[in-house]
Amino acid sequence: MAIQKDNSIIYSMPSKDDKQRVKELSKLINYHNKKYYLDDNPEISDAEFDILLKELIALENKNTQLKLPDSPSLKIGGHISENFDKHNHLEPMYSLENITNTDEIKDFLKRINKTIESPDFVIEPKFDGASVSITYKNGFIDVASTRGDGKIGENITENIKTIRSVPLALSGKKIPKIIEIRGEIILPIKEFEILNKNIEEEGQSFSNPRNAASGSLRQLDSKITASRPLVFIPWGTGYVDGISIKKETELIDLLTEWGFIKLGEFIKIKNLKDIENHFNKVLKLRNSLNYEIDGLVIKINDKENQKVLGFTSKYPKWAAAIKFPSALAKTKITDITFQVGRTGIITPVAELEEVDISGVKVKRATLHNFELLKSMKLNKGDTVLIERAGDVIPKILKITNKIKQTAIRVPTKCPCCNKRLEKEGSYIFCKNSNCTDILKAQLSYLVSKKSFNINGLGRNILITLVDKKIVIDLSDIFKLESSKLIELEGFGEKLINNLIEEIDNRKEISFDKFINSLGIRHVGENISKIIANRFMNIEKLKNAKLVEIEEVEGVGAEIAKSIKNYFITEKNLMIIQNMFNNGVLIKSENKNSLKLAGKTFCITGTFNNFSRDYLKDKINKESGKVTSSVSKRTDFLIAGDNPGNKLNDAKRLKIKIINEQEFLELLK
Repeated sequence: MAIQKDNSIIYSMPSKDDKQRVKELSKLINYHNKKYYLDDNPEISDAEFDILLKELIALENKNTQLKLPDSPSLKIGGHISENFDKHNHLEPMYSLENITNTDEIKDFLKRINKTIESPDFVIEPKFDGASVSITYKNGFIDVASTRGDGKIGENITENIKTIRSVPLALSGKKIPKIIEIRGEIILPIKEFEILNKNIEEEGQSFSNPRNAASGSLRQLDSKITASRPLVFIPWGTGYVDGISIKKETELIDLLTEWGFIKLGEFIKIKNLKDIENHFNKVLKLRNSLNYEIDGLVIKINDKENQKVLGFTSKYPKWAAAIKFPSALAKTKITDITFQVGRTGIITPVAELEEVDISGVKVKRATLHNFELLKSMKLNKGDTVLIERAGDVIPKILKITNKIKQTAIRVPTKCPCCNKRLEKEGSYIFCKNSNCTDILKAQLSYLVSKKSFNINGLGRNILITLVDKKIVIDLSDIFKLESSKLIELEGFGEKLINNLIEEIDNRKEISFDKFINSLGIRHVGENISKIIANRFMNIEKLKNAKLVEIEEVEGVGAEIAKSIKNYFITEKNLMIIQNMFNNGVLIKSENKNSLKLAGKTFCITGTFNNFSRDYLKDKINKESGKVTSSVSKRTDFLIAGDNPGNKLNDAKRLKIKIINEQEFLELLK
């Protein structure tokens, strides 16, 4: 890059080779995204995919002009928003009329037949997720928003861009000038269960996949959204310009051609019998699906007939939602037990007489925290009504036969170590660092994919190692010896050799996963990434002041206190040192990522060459911090045209003021 005398910027042109390679990589990565998400037929491993993505990011970082508007690198997130702006839908997002029985279906068909003679219908799954609208202009994402009140939603564009099943650019033919594509953001059931298990250990939980999807969409840090395996399922359009779509079946084909996922069965139907047959078919399959559906949607197929029928103030007259009945069953509570998580949180669990709910055997229901236990006065022997509709985890709706008029007593001592428990909000914690149940839970997480990813160390093996006192703390996993393991029942020579080899191969780990592995209260996968990005290495984190941790976006006072307390505890520091002594190695970070580490920036005004969002993203990627106001802790004010009062504040506080050119010089 060269600088002219008038301070305007002349960008060095990227080489033809780099340009070509970026195009090749983008095309290749998008292809493999399609094979993985659309075709369910991956051709390369996750590791191979990551290598391609890293090469692309390196080239884009080398020269920002190389970054294409549909670059796959946008999928990894990194934008941090202070709040969500409002967005006006070009056309309203209507709700659907709910239909719950055969008579109501008949009424719906009769109303339509009064206006439309012998109409064709299409029927499709009603996905239970978070509704969003994504606007494409000339084939590229322009803006994405939540449904909101149907007319105005929240702008969540940066978060939507991180979802791998959302194409950043439409492919194929017949690309419209402008189109609002409406659909549902869902979290597959298996992924929801994994996510909930992880965050429950941090004192959090989602009640169902829909809430998890909605919560993931509204994260201020897009990296958190990117870390969750959300899926976008399109089901319709709003405003359309530049293309004529005559039928719903045509739209389905176009959406697939443009690069969207087609999930579930979309069929044409004619009459009530067809509807009932398909409804019963899907209802039977419902529990075998890896995604939540709460009914079916029936629509007029012909778009002109849709226009003829029109809308009420709330919903279209040409479509309706046929809702599934709730999956309910009565059963008896045989016991209420208390589980100890890796951060010490105690979770109450209702043990049940086994009951079949829509083909699923249910024996347990988590109570999440003690508020439900107390409010419903749950106790052993109570007969309760259990629901699975819309929830993966069975939910206790109400008591149908009360045995005792008082709730089971909330424990005051840990069910494992018998130490006194401490209350924090709705949660109860065991804070005994020597509690073996905590250690067992921590070890299970340590060997999981979220941490060291050590295969072969299942929970039963870990329990044995702890009970036999072969493993006393986390560091002991990395010094297991065959001489100690051979004495254990069921441990053959081959198994032992495989375990030790696997552990040796997994000792190198990224900094964020290392933090995540430690079992710090309130610190899970997402917080670990934020902390690692800010402090870069273990020494800086150990020596960080409380106020420095509190100032990290997305952390807050409570989490910061927990992190600081962990690193001033001698036992914890000893475990970390022993892990290193036993061969654990934190992967070294790229030196370039340290350029802005520890520096705080405020941005004001308008800029000629970059958007403010670009500058924010660049600062975050280089481990700097962006604040919305100028204070004594601000290191730089990046000032553009029309800077406003922030410029005066910076001058008063003697903060260094730089332009966009000078900011780029900091990155060299």
